[in-house]
Amino acid sequence: MGRRDATLKMNKRRGGTSLVELVMVMMMLALFGVTIYTLISAGANAQARIIGQKDAQADARVALSFINVKLRQNDSADKISVEPIALTGKNAILIRERTDMYSFDTWIYCHEGRLYEFIAEPGELPLEFGLPILDIEGLEVEFDESSGTVTNTVYYYYDGAVKSMTSSVFLRSAG
Repeated sequence: MGRRDATLKMNKRRGGTSLVELVMVMMMLALFGVTIYTLISAGANAQARIIGQKDAQADARVALSFINVKLRQNDSADKISVEPIALTGKNAILIRERTDMYSFDTWIYCHEGRLYEFIAEPGELPLEFGLPILDIEGLEVEFDESSGTVTNTVYYYYDGAVKSMTSSVFLRSAG
């Protein structure tokens, strides 16, 4: 019976060692899992921030592009001006369309975080909202008559701060 007792003692010892090893392996796996989860979570957050920034910048570029296309389409003598409007208290772009068949004014402005286009009777100021174009934080428009340049600055909100993007359009008709 001595041999059998020795075998049982050895198996008990191996079982105890195996339990400690099993606990160690489980702890290592848990640590590895937490590390992988942290890395994946950090990567997903970084990707979401980058996508949010790119989307905000894309909206600002689209707003500037819309304005620049309108200015270039209507670049003729005395057709484009920058005028203040009471609705926003800021400058807006005024495009005057005058032909034998029709006459109207197109106003491009920003109000309460949205870019608008408002089509009105000649001389009529936009007193209400026009066609919403895009969500932006703000728009500043300046017209340098000496150089014939309209400078547009679009403000957009990203990552807790208001950022800006600017473009200028040289009006050939102003020169």
